[in-house]
Amino acid sequence: MSYESDMYSQFNMPTREQVEQALLRALLNHGGVIKEFSSGQEIVDEIANEFDLNEKQRSAFLGTVYRKENRVKKSLLWHRLLFRAADSLAKEKLVSRPTKTLLLTNKKEWMLTEKGFDETLKFSNIPIAWKEFLPTKSYEVQKVVKALIKSPRPENYNPFNSDRKLKKITIESTIRARGFRQAVIEAYNYRCAVCELKIHSPDNLSWEVEAAHIVPHASMGRDDIWNGLALCHLHHWAFDVGWFTLQDDYTINIPSKVHSLSEDVGRLGDYEFVRSISNNSTRIILPNSSELHPHHNAIQWHRQNIFYA
Repeated sequence: MSYESDMYSQFNMPTREQVEQALLRALLNHGGVIKEFSSGQEIVDEIANEFDLNEKQRSAFLGTVYRKENRVKKSLLWHRLLFRAADSLAKEKLVSRPTKTLLLTNKKEWMLTEKGFDETLKFSNIPIAWKEFLPTKSYEVQKVVKALIKSPRPENYNPFNSDRKLKKITIESTIRARGFRQAVIEAYNYRCAVCELKIHSPDNLSWEVEAAHIVPHASMGRDDIWNGLALCHLHHWAFDVGWFTLQDDYTINIPSKVHSLSEDVGRLGDYEFVRSISNNSTRIILPNSSELHPHHNAIQWHRQNIFYA
């Protein structure tokens, strides 16, 4: 038995396989990314709490002798076990290493891969189909997000797919769709562009806000950020059925038909859902960068084809 293995045994530490699963669960609960392991990082204590580690287990040191330099380097045994487990996951391509993630996001973090995402959902008894709705980041999806956000804004944008035929659903197309969703809700800081609602589930696995297509998929709308809006469930539905649209200056426009609705329609208690946005000077919340604002060509199509004028 090696010195390191002997120390794990001596302090009755959890097995590397147990820590690997705990890391994957932590990644899922933290949106697909966790920081590097160092003293003071909440994730280090969070996973230690999961195993109910005592103070001796958390503070035990592992000494590594550097004979050429005639010195001993000490590292926390628990930190070393975390790193060993994460390194093993990276070798299995279940996570990306911080050095690799840094090149993509400018942050040194461990990040789930699509393979790791699937594996975590499997042992967590969460249906794989939920991937479409969970805002969990994966390395492959974040590559799509980066490409969408960094793409130069076209002056004469075509919001329609050039291939008018419905394409077969592939892994690449579903990753593209999830990348679109992630890019849009991140650009709007997880808030509805109309009512500014921002809330996630108690387990942090999902946000209420959705990425709405301005030109819908059914009309061959593109998965581009200029064809997207972050909207809560209610305003997403209202936008899709034509209860409101946008002017070129991003102010909200509602149809005159709203004034003929009976008083008990479109109400949530004292809150008048549709009438609350009837002020023509109301402007949606927009991303900080104008490069990410909805394109006028997409908005114009919505006004002409979806809006109940």
